[in-house]
Amino acid sequence: MYLAIRVNISRRGGFYIGAEVATTTLESLMESHARSVYQQAYVYTGSAAMAEDVMQNVFIAAYRHLGGIRNPGAWLARATLNASRNMLRERARHPVEELPDGPADLAADPSRLYEERDVVRAILELPAELREVIVLVYYEDRPTREAARMLGVPDGTVRSRLTRARRVLSHLLEEEREG
Repeated sequence: MYLAIRVNISRRGGFYIGAEVATTTLESLMESHARSVYQQAYVYTGSAAMAEDVMQNVFIAAYRHLGGIRNPGAWLARATLNASRNMLRERARHPVEELPDGPADLAADPSRLYEERDVVRAILELPAELREVIVLVYYEDRPTREAARMLGVPDGTVRSRLTRARRVLSHLLEEEREG
């Protein structure tokens, strides 16, 4: 890995060389948030390969904006959501044939693995506006008020979308169990 050294000039007229600080901060961001960024991207895109691409794009953007990120968790969640949307939009315009995802990490309870796959599969069938609130509230543990702010919609809209999403998910999971 190579490192570019940046000279940052503050508004007060001072300056400092920030390469070492930036890499340490990026490293700590990646250590503490990589799993949640990947999970959010995977649930949103439905593809391990696309989730990895999204994660890479998000952390590159984080590196570029290190000095201006005030709330890293919220910033990364929003960046992940936007990068996932952009990736899906791009893939819809220029479809590519993806190889199937690698073998799943088998947990101690294989039945739970199948159950989680069913839930993720059902989430992927939701319309984007319902999928977004599910990811933010249940996978990212965001309060509905924060999810509303991130999506630019009223809090009541997030709550009603959650209600609709739960109803649709319940129906989809019932159909899958029966069929």
